[in-house]
Amino acid sequence: MDTPEAVRLRIQAASDKDQLVGVFVDSSLAYLRQELGAAVEQSIRTEVFGSRSVVTFFRYPVADLLKLVDLGAKRLLAKGVPSYHEALVAFGRMGVRHFFDSQAGKMLSFLAGDNAHRLLSTSPSGYKAVTTYGERVYEKVGERSARLHFRGDFTGPSWQQGVVEQALIMGARVPAPRLRAEVKNPSASDFTIHAEW
Repeated sequence: MDTPEAVRLRIQAASDKDQLVGVFVDSSLAYLRQELGAAVEQSIRTEVFGSRSVVTFFRYPVADLLKLVDLGAKRLLAKGVPSYHEALVAFGRMGVRHFFDSQAGKMLSFLAGDNAHRLLSTSPSGYKAVTTYGERVYEKVGERSARLHFRGDFTGPSWQQGVVEQALIMGARVPAPRLRAEVKNPSASDFTIHAEW
């Protein structure tokens, strides 16, 4: 489970070289617009990005995304989202929806077919394609279970729980995956996601 303090620590630890593609900034802005309206989305966007534009496949500092998501999560809590963790999970889910609409996402989904293990086993290379930071390792546990180990992942366990859950639903046609995150350090940049389906 993620906390505002853990996100703050990751923002401080991330350098300008720690980047990810703009599709995840786009998806986060779209989620804010959907849940809080265009005026709130524009206000948060301006607070974080100023007058900079966001282009889907350009790279942006992950710290900017974290600031955006943190501000958005706090607004979502005020609107009735049950927890900070749930707000970040929802941002991760929306990121996968946008990614799977892209050419790279469609190819990944095609290669996985309906096989959850095939999808998860390709995820480390997928992460390398869209981020400049972190290490991810896939581990098959059983016929219907796996673990994904994350080290130095600035988006954190809640975001990635949403990503893995939505990827299993959309990419492997798993109707109700069960996920649990095990956090390994105070900033929650090192964690394991346990998945069953």
